[in-house]
Amino acid sequence: MAPRIKKPSRPATGRITVPAEINYDENPPIFSLERLQEGRYCFSEMDDAHKASFAEAIFKRRNISWAEIKKLNRHKLGFEKISRNSIGAPMPQFITEDVDHFLAFRFSGMKPMVGYRSRDIFYVLWFDSSFDLYEH
Repeated sequence: MAPRIKKPSRPATGRITVPAEINYDENPPIFSLERLQEGRYCFSEMDDAHKASFAEAIFKRRNISWAEIKKLNRHKLGFEKISRNSIGAPMPQFITEDVDHFLAFRFSGMKPMVGYRSRDIFYVLWFDSSFDLYEH
């Protein structure tokens, strides 16, 4: 007979306990294409070599915390901040006016993927494989 999974024990007081606040900088980034923009900077517009480079780029960062990534070279496994005003593509409607910068990770040599961070998730908005999304 297979072992049974035990039910979690309830606190004797019957009170709900709130977990300690999560420090998302301790986690590695989760890369999401959920909000990727259609058009010339989309994943679907890249050739197979660039798509493979993207997979390799996120694989290399799979065990590096955000805190460590912040310390790394922006042209290697780290990132750089890109001013909102520098972006040459239409701004997605869900990006509010208070967003003043984006992050750029390198995914293929010096070619950046640009997006934003929320908690430990990096939402890729654009792949700049032609180096013309913003002033480099």
